[in-house]
Amino acid sequence: MSPKNNTTNTGIIDKFKQSEQLISMIMGILLVLLIGGFAYRYFQSQVKTPPTPETSSSETSQEKTESKKTETTLPQKHQVARGENLWQIAERYYQSGYNWVDIARENKLTNPNLLLVGQELVIPNVPSRKLTVANKSQPTTSGVTIKKGGEYTIKKGDSLSKIAGAVYGDIFLWPKIWAANRDQIHNPNLIFPGQKIKIPN
Repeated sequence: MSPKNNTTNTGIIDKFKQSEQLISMIMGILLVLLIGGFAYRYFQSQVKTPPTPETSSSETSQEKTESKKTETTLPQKHQVARGENLWQIAERYYQSGYNWVDIARENKLTNPNLLLVGQELVIPNVPSRKLTVANKSQPTTSGVTIKKGGEYTIKKGDSLSKIAGAVYGDIFLWPKIWAANRDQIHNPNLIFPGQKIKIPN
């Protein structure tokens, strides 16, 4: 092959390489613009537009009322998301975290602290709970005044929440008693007369 042919071939290859680089650069720019366009559309669709001036205030308030009804219609099912706990779920549906007790009871949760992502919970139709504070010296159903840091023998009609109300003045502190007695109380809804439990300070 003559040197002239060699030079011609090299020139063609160089031109081809230059055009290949140009095509690659153009394709890259087009790809970036395409992705940018999709991203812009996605974020635009996420932004809620305010009601237009033509929309009457009565229509807007009616929409709000309907959406509120949909949110608070109970019972309904809830799928547990990552990082959620019963308190947060109760706040969402009842505007009170104290209703976590009702959700745990409705779903027969043996360990209310253990929720799985994707787990389906029934949110019962019960009234919203508010903080209930009892008189600190109030006796339980058995009429016995219970002291902190001691032992208590469960009587007929007792529950952990009633005992917590009598000891701490707050029925929602029953998990504190349960935590101190997990070795013998596996289900906080099942306690039996004659059981001796520790009452933490």
